[in-house]
Amino acid sequence: MHVAFVHTPIPLREVKNRGDYWHSFDTRYIAAHPQVRPMRKILWELPHWVPWLAGVLAEAGFDSLEALDFYGDCAVVDGIDEAKITERLRSHPADVYLFSPMTVNLPQALRMAEIVKELHPRAVTVFGGVVATPLYEEVARDRSVDYVVRDRGEYALPELLLALRDKTDLSGIRNLAFERPGGELAVGRLNPYMPVERIPFPKVDIFPEDTGLDLRYIRQNYALGCPFTCDFCTIQTIGRKPEYFTPERVISEVAAYRARFGEHHHVYFGDETFTANTQRTLDICSALEKAGNITYDCQTRLNCLRDARLPAALYDSGCRWLEIGLESSNPDTQHEFKQHTKLDPLEETLARLRDAGLPTCSYLIVGLPNEKPDDMRRTVDWAASLIDRGLLHASYLSLFVPYPGTPMFSHPERYGMKLLHRRYDLYNEELAPVVDTRYARSDEVYDIFVDGVGVLAEAMARKPALTFDRAEQVSPHRAYGEFWRTG
Repeated sequence: MHVAFVHTPIPLREVKNRGDYWHSFDTRYIAAHPQVRPMRKILWELPHWVPWLAGVLAEAGFDSLEALDFYGDCAVVDGIDEAKITERLRSHPADVYLFSPMTVNLPQALRMAEIVKELHPRAVTVFGGVVATPLYEEVARDRSVDYVVRDRGEYALPELLLALRDKTDLSGIRNLAFERPGGELAVGRLNPYMPVERIPFPKVDIFPEDTGLDLRYIRQNYALGCPFTCDFCTIQTIGRKPEYFTPERVISEVAAYRARFGEHHHVYFGDETFTANTQRTLDICSALEKAGNITYDCQTRLNCLRDARLPAALYDSGCRWLEIGLESSNPDTQHEFKQHTKLDPLEETLARLRDAGLPTCSYLIVGLPNEKPDDMRRTVDWAASLIDRGLLHASYLSLFVPYPGTPMFSHPERYGMKLLHRRYDLYNEELAPVVDTRYARSDEVYDIFVDGVGVLAEAMARKPALTFDRAEQVSPHRAYGEFWRTG
């Protein structure tokens, strides 16, 4: 049985002011990362699910596996390059095609599955991941989809493929959803999660070595899951209780990825909250410092940076970029959606991180349903002020999206929202919001976002708080002119 993992492209979108924004952002980012090299094509990172599940299947005895990357060169403005995709799928026949799209490219993944069925009628298509899990009924009933693996797939995926190979009964497979011939939807109960110590080592060689020329960094995980329950976040679809890999496992995975794709690559930790557990953080920092040759980025929350030991531990272990989910300057938003996070210690915390040599970058969201237009503008101005005062190094700005799998998507009325449509390719953090709230229409929020992008671009173009001995490089975003990938 030959199994192909499909990495789906995301349509390119035009966003006013993003050109200047990304130029300013990347000037600061690249200065903090001396090892970053220009990408051959814009893949950014390996789709982590591919080597992860390829390792699971390899351990289960499947030895004919291939990764098909369409992300890096098959996106076009407002769509995908169907001619190129069709030709590549025609020349790569498989028995099973695996898809794990995000919300924003679910329609494109379904169209690609349809092309698979046209070219290879006997092939099986399987969907899973962050959007297929909450929308499993809708996805499983799509004519191009044979099976949906809900939630995590370490148990269910090999069981499904073994049953297909051996032509045995599927009814007892947990996590599986599929439409029976008569139209009835079969839905298996969910498995408990596989303990992290039993998860097989990723199959790093599923991608060719020269893929390293397309990467900006190596994505890595220390923990799976997040203890927080932000209503706008989809992390709850894969678990709320963090489980940690051993530091030794983390270091060995990083070493394997860098040995194949380039020792120069730094690491991006994909953990939602890298510093959620202080002792665990200190443990991994100690291991990274001992390794001595790894630099990395990570993300966390303001209320998970309280311990005075963390700034030095992070810097000494190789952290060179720390992203903090601030979301809003509005205390009511922090109380309602961020588990009562208090902003009072923000400036002191940012100053300690800066003084430790750590560039900090905030995540901001405009359009949250409890906020009025003036609240959103104040958040942007607040972040620009923090940049100007040397407390923040950079900031992202996104539009609120009620993603499937969140309470805000399932019950928008509880938040005073009206869901405008379910065109998932428009569920994009850089396009007009898909909701009207009690305080603002979609078009009003989008205008605030576009203006905010310009405000942050100007703030980041001024002298940064931290300077580095590094000449400016061409921003990799420039490869798209005025069009940017979003996720």
